[in-house]
Amino acid sequence: MSFNRKNKVRTDFPLFNGKRVSPSMEGLNKLMHFHGVELQKETLEKLWAFHQMLREHNEDQDLTRLNAFETIVERHYADCTLINAFVPKWPSRMIDVGSGAGFPGIPLKLVNPEIRLTLCEPRPNRIDFLNKVIQELGLKGIDVFGHKVTSRSMTIAIDGVISRAFELMEKTLPRLENSLKVGGRVYFMKGPAVQEELETLRPEEYGYKLVGKHFYTIPQSTQDRALIILERTEEKTSNAR
Repeated sequence: MSFNRKNKVRTDFPLFNGKRVSPSMEGLNKLMHFHGVELQKETLEKLWAFHQMLREHNEDQDLTRLNAFETIVERHYADCTLINAFVPKWPSRMIDVGSGAGFPGIPLKLVNPEIRLTLCEPRPNRIDFLNKVIQELGLKGIDVFGHKVTSRSMTIAIDGVISRAFELMEKTLPRLENSLKVGGRVYFMKGPAVQEELETLRPEEYGYKLVGKHFYTIPQSTQDRALIILERTEEKTSNAR
């Protein structure tokens, strides 16, 4: 299966009654709906609060290179929540490897509050930002691991991993050697380049099997995405890092 590039004509920014939406909670809700995501009121309020913090701290902490409100909503918030459609039930104990400014972890946690999630990010400025978000939004069941994830540093027992556009899959898998349980799953959020990566990936060499491939486009956009799901089948391999 591959990406379908038909019917992808759009304006630079979505227009409503001939106008761009203004950065507001109402505008956020309108854009999320436009991109196929429906949010409950409490979730919307927290996502808007997160957005305000992202904008407030972005200039001095370099959290995201995206500037336009519409683009941030499309490529961060909608992108990180649309994957719910492909996962009926998330693992209860997860880590987000390479979380950066909280993507996909924060939006994913907001729409799945039952998940116990650890955001893994080694850069000090982003560690500070993530901790501020958790505190100010009053989020429970979420914390920050402020170190690089390796087979030695990450030893807590987990049954799920998510990572968005971080590194090659074959580089991430060895990092999970001493943390992800057998039967646990890794969810890789990827872009169009994943086609080439899949051609050379040999998950069995790392003690995994491929259990899901979902190719899609963010609704009302030209942004191709893929969700690749691997399941751990062996307790130990020789590829740990």
